[in-house]
Amino acid sequence: MNTKRNNPLRKTFRISTLEGVFAQIYSTFAAIGSSFIIKFLILLNAAPIHFSLLSAIGQVSQLFQTVGVAVTHNLSNRKKACVRITAMGRSLTFFLGAGLLFANPETGIWFTLLLMFCSSALLSIGGNIWIAWISDSVPLQFRGRFFSRRNQYLLIAGLLTGYLGSFAVDLFSPENKGIHKAFIKWTGLSNLFRPEYQGRFLTALFVGATFIGLIGLAILAKQPERRHTPHSEPLGVIYKQPFKDANFRRLLLFGAWWMLAIGIGAAFWTPFMLKKLQMSLFEVQLYGSFSTIASLLSYRFWGRFIDKYGNRTAMTICIIIGGFNPLLWLFMTAQSHYIIWFEALSSGFMWAGAGLVTTNFVLSVSPKGMAQVYSGIFGACNGLAMMLSILLAGFFFPPKLQIGNLSLEPEQVLFGLTGLIRWTALIPLTFIVEAKAKSLRDLSQLLLENILNRLKITK
Repeated sequence: MNTKRNNPLRKTFRISTLEGVFAQIYSTFAAIGSSFIIKFLILLNAAPIHFSLLSAIGQVSQLFQTVGVAVTHNLSNRKKACVRITAMGRSLTFFLGAGLLFANPETGIWFTLLLMFCSSALLSIGGNIWIAWISDSVPLQFRGRFFSRRNQYLLIAGLLTGYLGSFAVDLFSPENKGIHKAFIKWTGLSNLFRPEYQGRFLTALFVGATFIGLIGLAILAKQPERRHTPHSEPLGVIYKQPFKDANFRRLLLFGAWWMLAIGIGAAFWTPFMLKKLQMSLFEVQLYGSFSTIASLLSYRFWGRFIDKYGNRTAMTICIIIGGFNPLLWLFMTAQSHYIIWFEALSSGFMWAGAGLVTTNFVLSVSPKGMAQVYSGIFGACNGLAMMLSILLAGFFFPPKLQIGNLSLEPEQVLFGLTGLIRWTALIPLTFIVEAKAKSLRDLSQLLLENILNRLKITK
């Protein structure tokens, strides 16, 4: 990306990345998908349905992206609305630890879920406004590389803070061993790191994360913004316009199909690691680190690949790998789950590409000035689809399954199912029209020609 010749773009990248680091630290501790929130719910004795609901909240909140379109409909300056609404959402997580104050733990669980719903809804609105803001600031030809570079810094931030946080939380575990036991002995703070204090420490993490998230927004407020002309059409007309776009309807179908498949096992990966594989929070973070490192190393590849071969081609590869990864979980047990480290690397590579495609695909098919409404509707439909499969998986939690010598836990049944259904998402993907996209067949021919040309040069 040529930022030296384009000072506004260079400043946008610098501020967006710096704020993104603060946002990533906040999300690591206090946003939907955080292993720390899952650990907090485990302390409150949450059941599988509660984990399903937590994961579903993250998806149903995507419906509120369309509210972002309404909020900025008559605004020429979207920065203030983005910062204020996002600040409201991040501020709510200050009160997460209050779930411990209820005499009935189940009441605390429902309080936590309700708080996360309100926070996620507001963050979804702010996120939609940010997408419109950033799409106006970064030219289309640079977006693949822009998001890939930004995500690299964000993942490093999440990796480091996640390690520190998980190490600290595990110090309060009833059965400390290895480095944790040595650390407690070295510091002489055994009275401080008592299991009954673990909830209080998580509360402190949530409070600290909230302040970090708000500091990030103060930085975001300094990011330049191109003023745009508000839409003159009525809001209803704007909402209807994307549905008249045949190619966008195809993208919606693919997105919903893919999210339905992803949602089948989405709520149970971390609980399965913590409860069934008996991994510590530090080990869960280590798994995330393997995945993060793979993502970091592959972002540059995916950014260039998308800019050169298109989103559809990249997503095809991601779906093939993404269907294979969950099947590896069928062979994991508490006694033997070493394969999980290979799966982490494979998943990290796949999700790096899928994440970039998800962000970039909808921006590439939306007309100029319509990125926000297209992104909002796409996110809302995807969230609704994934929420549906998450809730169905929670309400119809399967029993254990015996297949020959293979004994599957209920979560593993869901993992196998999500892997198989992910592959079927290739069907709607083929119908999406993208000008620069190349088929796998064309890509294979190009790669073969490259190899042959290099062999000739070598000879």
